[in-house]
Amino acid sequence: MLELLLLVIGCYIAAALSVHLAYWIRQGRKRASKHYVLIADRDQPNMEWYMRSLMAFSRQTGNEVRVTVVDNGASAETLAIVDRMARKGSKVTVHEWPVNLKPSRRDTGSGATASIGESDANQLMWLLQAEGIVKDSHQAVLIDLQNPADLSKMPF
Repeated sequence: MLELLLLVIGCYIAAALSVHLAYWIRQGRKRASKHYVLIADRDQPNMEWYMRSLMAFSRQTGNEVRVTVVDNGASAETLAIVDRMARKGSKVTVHEWPVNLKPSRRDTGSGATASIGESDANQLMWLLQAEGIVKDSHQAVLIDLQNPADLSKMPF
């Protein structure tokens, strides 16, 4: 009877030590993070959905998600949504479109503008890195919300 009791106590001690050891090993690792740079234009009816989906993705995976919304003529409603998300404690910032970078749009042929050009996107990422907004370019994902193909870069 005493041997069985000592065996049970020994199992509890081994389990507690293994949990503490796993926590100690995991604490030394750097957690994965992503930085999403969203380019918001005039009309963004789904901005709140995009922001909530990114924050839900962050909670579900345990990865830190930072969001920078680049204001390229966004409406007041869009900026209010972003501001509300930032006040709730999310890592969300708003950045004005750089003055020295003129937003040139590609024409889709139907008269509507679809997305910024690739060279503009590269310049924007470089400027955001130079200003310290984007820390690591490998972790940054640039998404032009006017371009439906860019929405495939979202994690959902």
